[in-house]
Amino acid sequence: MEHDCGCAHAASATHDSAALEFDADGEVVLPGSVIRPEVLTRACPIGTLDGSWLLELERRTVFGPEVRGAMRIEVGTSSLRISGDMYSRRVFPPVTIPEFEVQRPFPIPGPDPAPFGGDVDADAVDSAERSAGADDGPVLSEFPAFSLRWYPAFPASQYTWYFRSNGSTYVDGTLTVQIVRHLWNRTTQEFVSTDTGTLVLRCRRPLVVTTASSILNPAQKMTGTLSIGGTVTNVTATKTSPMYRGCRIEVDAMVNRVFPASATIGSGATATVRSVYATAGWDVTVVTDEISVPNDADLTNAELATLMSGHRQTVSGDAWRLWLFVGSSQGDLFGIMFDDDTVPREGAAGFADATLGGGSTIAAAARNRPLDEVPAAFLRTLVHEAGHAFNLWHPKHDVHNPGIGIEIMNQTGDVIGFATTTNPYPGNAGFVFSSHDRTSLIHSPDPQVRPGWKNFGWGHGNLSAGLPAPVDAAGLGGDTGDEGLELTVAMPAQAFVGEYVTAEVTLTNVSDQPRTVTTLINLSEGDLVFLHTPPDRSLEHLLDVAIGCGPRPTTVLQPGESIRNHVQVFFTNQGLTFTEPGRHTVAAQLEVDPVTTVRSAPVTIDVRGPASDAEVDISAKTLTPGVGRAIALGDFATDAAARAVLTDLAEQHSDTDTGAAGALVLANSLARSFTDVRARDVRDAAPDEAAHFLELAMTGRSAERVAALAVTVASPTEKDAPVVADVVQALKSRGKTGARSAAGKAGARSAAGKDVAAAERIAEDFVRPQPR
Repeated sequence: MEHDCGCAHAASATHDSAALEFDADGEVVLPGSVIRPEVLTRACPIGTLDGSWLLELERRTVFGPEVRGAMRIEVGTSSLRISGDMYSRRVFPPVTIPEFEVQRPFPIPGPDPAPFGGDVDADAVDSAERSAGADDGPVLSEFPAFSLRWYPAFPASQYTWYFRSNGSTYVDGTLTVQIVRHLWNRTTQEFVSTDTGTLVLRCRRPLVVTTASSILNPAQKMTGTLSIGGTVTNVTATKTSPMYRGCRIEVDAMVNRVFPASATIGSGATATVRSVYATAGWDVTVVTDEISVPNDADLTNAELATLMSGHRQTVSGDAWRLWLFVGSSQGDLFGIMFDDDTVPREGAAGFADATLGGGSTIAAAARNRPLDEVPAAFLRTLVHEAGHAFNLWHPKHDVHNPGIGIEIMNQTGDVIGFATTTNPYPGNAGFVFSSHDRTSLIHSPDPQVRPGWKNFGWGHGNLSAGLPAPVDAAGLGGDTGDEGLELTVAMPAQAFVGEYVTAEVTLTNVSDQPRTVTTLINLSEGDLVFLHTPPDRSLEHLLDVAIGCGPRPTTVLQPGESIRNHVQVFFTNQGLTFTEPGRHTVAAQLEVDPVTTVRSAPVTIDVRGPASDAEVDISAKTLTPGVGRAIALGDFATDAAARAVLTDLAEQHSDTDTGAAGALVLANSLARSFTDVRARDVRDAAPDEAAHFLELAMTGRSAERVAALAVTVASPTEKDAPVVADVVQALKSRGKTGARSAAGKAGARSAAGKDVAAAERIAEDFVRPQPR
């Protein structure tokens, strides 16, 4: 027989050109030699290194920190990549109680093995492992039961450093890796410095391995040393899985909406969430929890966020987890990912009621059909949204400038753009991750990938936070640009900490030819991102707290025409934007079509501390927990404390734009009911209160300014936010009243009419910017 890794029958096996001989008792003998342990072993085939490992450093003293973490070794047909994330903690040695002469160690929790069982798609996993490894790669017999696979996961509070390979060799069972280590500051939650070292691991396997011994002792170990920081430390690596990372995905669904457990894709194969992630070496377990969430035709972002934070199952330990919701609809969106600054990348939703288009490049059976009636399209949407929760970007926003294509993280509109009448969508979609995204999923640091840790986009803006990827001649962040399109950002030149700040973004066709461009001029739907540089000269990507994905609506800009929109930059997925006094710069980057990126010139905003008593009070209120989030969502949801602070802000400071913004959030919230699906609680609409706060916001302001503030407090993915329509209606009513009182004063009527007309244009541009 042959062992799984290709070694021959023991009687004929050789090692170092010496034949093995066994005596009458069956013991191995080597004439004239002393039996050495290494004689009975051989070097591991390089393919057996492929997978997830628990890496443990030997403690130098009994009081020294315990350092352990996850190491990922990716063996390709012509590549070897290694990365890892290390965690440390202080532990105490066992305590001896003399009078009883027994040792009572303090209970110290170990790593959470997070076994993955359940809906295992063995064929998909086997296929993924074969495609990821070399010809002599690991086989499942090394891990005979799926429940034995696990992925080292530790508390984020213990995170210490990340490392990646910077050149390696594998000779006769010895792996030598030159590593670059990135040290983590637990206070700032950032990498702060780098150094280099050498990791040496030796992998030997017995020449004789029986089936029984491989089942009883499936773990594979390597030992060696780590030379770094001027010291040499002994290390042990224990293989935990032939895959690289694992995550538990909990799926909840609204009643009468169908989660696509599987779908037939264009190749004719059957795909699942698990099989798609297996192509990237991830071991994803999908657990369907509740499929009878009460029906709601259109949950608001605030309702979805409340549902997510209060509905998911409680799971102990530190295993990675993600919440995925199958909901009804949210305008034209196909899906959305929540990136709150409190719990970043907490979960995502796909909208079953969203419909595909009716064009000829959509499969006939899918045209104008809801997503959950087209399993392949809906499965792709849900896997895509989960990818955002694992911090994967649309390729157009990635600093490494990967190509646009048909893989999972491309926007649906772009994938449809590659479809033809003979190869229509969703059959043309690729149910795999691009090479760049696959590398990120496997090798980027835990804070970048793990849901609930760093905000969306962290790690994409520089190379130090991830594994460098090859780039073409265009260089990092290269794009085509377009001199015929001009993007501008208008913001106040000064602000104080806690002041409400908005920006007007304008895209103008300065060429002599018509141009087809996106109309998604907001921070929520994937095409626009702000690049913020605070005084410390770091770089942040500013996006909304809810990131939506869906078809890309376009319009044609004639020469000289523009489209514009107003956005709030007060509170984003990074939290409060301008918390640090000093000089800040903000630039906009817009993907106007699948191949064209335009950037604005940076604008400068000087931020100071609050000066007057009123500013101090405003700052204290806007910096209160929950207030910024309510402004970003346009709804205080179930946060009674935030509602109270917003009420004080509106009542006491309505003469300022910040107070008016607070009043408009209250007007938007109270104009509609709010449902906490989990608690079955409903906040009834309070139209009289909503009207009161709307009047506070309108008093002393032009119609144009009130409308500009209204569209910035409404969540951009909620085109039907009541505050926008209510402001326009109230302004029209006020205009009629003013016109009657100013009878005979043509100039006043004309000015009021123009002001209201400007407000109406702003409201129209909030729903879909119009060329003007």
